Amino acid sequence: MAKPVKTIVLRVLAVVSFLIASIVMFLSNQTVQVQNSFKVKVKYIDWNGFLFCLVVYCIGWLYNGLVMAIPSGSQLWKTVIVLDVIVNILVGISLGVGWQTYSLIRQGNIYAGCAPLCGITPYFCSKIMGSLITSTIGFVVSFGLIMGTLHVCVDPFLLGDNS
Repeated sequence: MAKPVKTIVLRVLAVVSFLIASIVMFLSNQTVQVQNSFKVKVKYIDWNGFLFCLVVYCIGWLYNGLVMAIPSGSQLWKTVIVLDVIVNILVGISLGVGWQTYSLIRQGNIYAGCAPLCGITPYFCSKIMGSLITSTIGFVVSFGLIMGTLHVCVDPFLLGDNS
């Protein structure tokens, strides 16, 4: 029994999107000089939300890459749907955290004394935005994989058959 081509294509797309998102997040930093007086260096590691996103993106591409390496007849395939759901939950949580942290650095928060940074560091904000968009694509692809697997495992046409 061979692996379906659409599953392989979707897994490769998920690996590539999570890999690109993690590389872009890792490389996002910028140093600017503010009003000719002091330099500000902004990195992804300055915010715990972006650090969490980077770790989860790495888990996402490593997991999907390992799943592609599982042989077709292996008993490990029984756990793939459960692990797919767990990894998707992690990615969904990290996307929520990432988009909220991006909103905070983009708009600031006057109550917490946080000034908006995207006006000062537009290059950093564009890289973070690119990483979040790419990982959102990976999340949608992974969700499609889960729905496809559920459709194969629980055929909706067999549910009404009582014979």
